Amino acid sequence: MRLLIAGGRHLDDAALVTRALDCIHAKTPVSVLIHGGHAFLGVAIEDWGRDRQLHILRYPANWRVLGRRAEAVRNAFMLADSRPDMVLALPGGRDTQSLVLAAAAEGLPVIDVSDRQDAHEGGRIVRFSPVDRPTPTAPSGLRA
Repeated sequence: MRLLIAGGRHLDDAALVTRALDCIHAKTPVSVLIHGGHAFLGVAIEDWGRDRQLHILRYPANWRVLGRRAEAVRNAFMLADSRPDMVLALPGGRDTQSLVLAAAAEGLPVIDVSDRQDAHEGGRIVRFSPVDRPTPTAPSGLRA
């Protein structure tokens, strides 16, 4: 499975990410990790993937050329280019939410760990209504 990881650039909780990855991987083995090159978490994500001999795709944002739009542009390209099978949604801001909504609109499963309690249980599968509000559909779907 190709797993895209989306989260805010100020997130610094590596334990949250590795717990979620462990739970997802236990239920649905990951073969490719896709992420945006987060300065801190990117290292934790890649270390986790290398320990499991996974392929890793990194899509860093081009802040120098695109400025404030860099994340949004990168996220749209990353989603289209990487062909993920599932998205892991970590705590983040507007750009993370936009990527998650775009993934859901494409019919991709989204595992939400934006609530830190959900992260302890492997996240929850969410679907988005037409008004873009997450609603749980299978709370035990990927809990470890």
